[in-house]
Amino acid sequence: MLGETGLLVSRIAFGCGPLSENLTGDNFANQLDSVRRATELGINWFDTARTYGAGRSELNLGRCFEELGIADEVMVATKVRVSPEQLGDIPAAVRRSVEQSLEALGRQRITLVQVHNAITNRRGSQPTSLSVEDVTGKNGVLSTLEQLQREGLIRHVGVTATGDAEAVEQVLDTRRVSSLQVPFSATNISAGYEVPDDRGEADESGWHHHGAIMRYGKAAGIGILAIRVFAGGALLRRKPSPHTYKTEFFPLNLYELDLQVASRLEEMFPKVPLVELCLRFVLSHDLIDSAIVGFGQQRHVEQAVSVLELGGLLREELRKIQENALHIL
Repeated sequence: MLGETGLLVSRIAFGCGPLSENLTGDNFANQLDSVRRATELGINWFDTARTYGAGRSELNLGRCFEELGIADEVMVATKVRVSPEQLGDIPAAVRRSVEQSLEALGRQRITLVQVHNAITNRRGSQPTSLSVEDVTGKNGVLSTLEQLQREGLIRHVGVTATGDAEAVEQVLDTRRVSSLQVPFSATNISAGYEVPDDRGEADESGWHHHGAIMRYGKAAGIGILAIRVFAGGALLRRKPSPHTYKTEFFPLNLYELDLQVASRLEEMFPKVPLVELCLRFVLSHDLIDSAIVGFGQQRHVEQAVSVLELGGLLREELRKIQENALHIL
């Protein structure tokens, strides 16, 4: 159950972002195969965004649903990112973005629309970040999303937990959002576990999660979706994707630190594949409703779903992984 939405979501969700180069690419046969296999194996939640592949992700996802005839059987989450040049009229930008998403996805209603911008104490202090007022104010993002809810175009509203922790918490305190996307992985643990104050851990988006934002959200009845569960591929010992080299949101130097974490995990758990270890770590946290995984092809879907059958990690294994994540500081 995703928070208090009443939605039953699969424990693993299909991420349609640029890192896997699948839904944002041009290989429709591969897209179709991976989406088909996901639904066959019980995955019912697909996560995309208006900005993924400059709109290609939504378009390709919509084509897959139409081709497979499954539009009514799956749920779709997308996102709105207000760019700096749109700040003069946030309501118009939000409405236009959602209308474009509906058209691209070929849907009459979207299950969940999320604020994609980081939320910070001061607008623009991080790339494309919005202030709390930009999000919650009279002409803020949430007001327009709520109006679109009333019009029946979207079912639920959510946010992405990047930016400044206290700013995100102020948005959650309004009780106007139903879900929270949180970067959480075997290298980035502070969203879900208390980190000693003297360690000063900052996550991949550069902010501190002391107090564990997931617990904060869960207490408010908010659904928790884990993102970047493989740290953009670093936890699988992959080379950085082309997207990693050009994104302004998750710098390359953090990717290199995450590669170090992955190397030590391999040494600590020599008999366990990293994909299994790192996905089980995320799913072992009792506050995670669903883990969003970027699937590049059909076999990746099968591999991830097979991990579910293994259940959670042992307490001692979880402790070792947490200590390893803190070791990078």
